[in-house]
Amino acid sequence: MDPQKPEYFRPALIAGTVAGLLSGLPVVSAGNCFCCLWIVGGAAIAAKLLAKQTPAVLRSGDGALVGALTGIVAAVVQAIVSIPFRSFDPEQLQRVMDWLSNLGINVPSNVMDEAARTSSAFSSPGWFLLFLLFSAVMLTVVGAVGGIIGVSLFRKKGLPPAVPPLAPSAPPAAPPGPPDAT
Repeated sequence: MDPQKPEYFRPALIAGTVAGLLSGLPVVSAGNCFCCLWIVGGAAIAAKLLAKQTPAVLRSGDGALVGALTGIVAAVVQAIVSIPFRSFDPEQLQRVMDWLSNLGINVPSNVMDEAARTSSAFSSPGWFLLFLLFSAVMLTVVGAVGGIIGVSLFRKKGLPPAVPPLAPSAPPAAPPGPPDAT
């Protein structure tokens, strides 16, 4: 591997997995309501990891690339983690309806039928792939923005020059010419 070329995949895999886990859990995923906190933060952390392992000064394009990869990894992890929370079986729905009725909340009977029909429709493989594709596109764009932000925050400010600058010398002597006749 070229020592000047950064390795993008490892930081994206680490940060994308964490961001995807946080985005896929039901209550914790609300953090994404605040300017896509988990995805932007994960991409920025990936940029920090990239800056730490790379001796060269990173450019905004490096941040965009590692952020986009982080977004793709996060989309896949989020889709997998959210599978158990997306579908309800009829027994779970019946328990929820019974619990609500025990609390004194009157739930119309057609609500359970509609909830069962809707949850089974959205748990099909087609909907899962559509959700994954949409998430991958959105999180790639948001991750690229987060990576650019991360590089601007965490990159090395500059490498020392290869050749030290020369010390200033004395000013040049005045050119020979006619003497000043005053």
